[in-house]
Amino acid sequence: MTFKKTTLVGFAPISLTLVVCTLPADVALAGKDDAIYEDNLTTTQGLQWGGKKLPFKKTVDIRESLVDTPLGKVTADRHIVGNDLDGSIFGRSSKPAPGRSAFISLWGSKIEGCFVEMIIQHAPSQGRADPTAIVPTLLELGIGGQLIELPPQSAAQPKIFSQDYSYTSFFGNKTTSGTWYMTRNIFVVDSGIAKILSQAPIKETRARLTLSNGSKVLIPINKKTVSSWKTAYSYNPACKDPTTADKDPNAAQQPAPTKP
Repeated sequence: MTFKKTTLVGFAPISLTLVVCTLPADVALAGKDDAIYEDNLTTTQGLQWGGKKLPFKKTVDIRESLVDTPLGKVTADRHIVGNDLDGSIFGRSSKPAPGRSAFISLWGSKIEGCFVEMIIQHAPSQGRADPTAIVPTLLELGIGGQLIELPPQSAAQPKIFSQDYSYTSFFGNKTTSGTWYMTRNIFVVDSGIAKILSQAPIKETRARLTLSNGSKVLIPINKKTVSSWKTAYSYNPACKDPTTADKDPNAAQQPAPTKP
């Protein structure tokens, strides 16, 4: 399947929260290749460019950071595009550079339910840009002839992160300074969607993101990631928190004790 490179353009002003910060250190696995600590999956404070050391194209256990107990399963995918020869020819796309964009996705299930998280990291070709235009607001997937639409879990305005960077070309003859931006959103996955994802044909799959400026971006999901959906959603296929199970509305209430 062939995909055209996509450049994020046409930023439009939208009132959201912009956070300028030093992003956290590289994600660390939980001492082994088949697990990752839950704290290292938290992206509410930003994420290193390219999501270094995330479990790309494989499923790993999510473990509690303090007592090392299992909390769920997750797999990740990454698609990086750009208009620079440095990244295309010399494979240096793991670093931010002018005109480069990274699309990172997290797919999985935990005790409290199921999720898909989409993260966009973008370094403008020139100068600064309005990052509020690239917040993902809708995720669509084409699976087995079905078009699946996943809305955000929350209507709350997400934070937007920015990070200054310095980039030196492969030959070392040009150094560029700039700012890259990160936006994110978590999308609804219920048991029906989890079942469809778990049974998806094992092949490269298309996803379409609608951004807050109305533009749409097509990205490929690697077939190894698609294959990993089955195990990623196996931890909690019902996508419900067992501790908050629906109570029977017809259950009889206990009468209040009679006062003497």
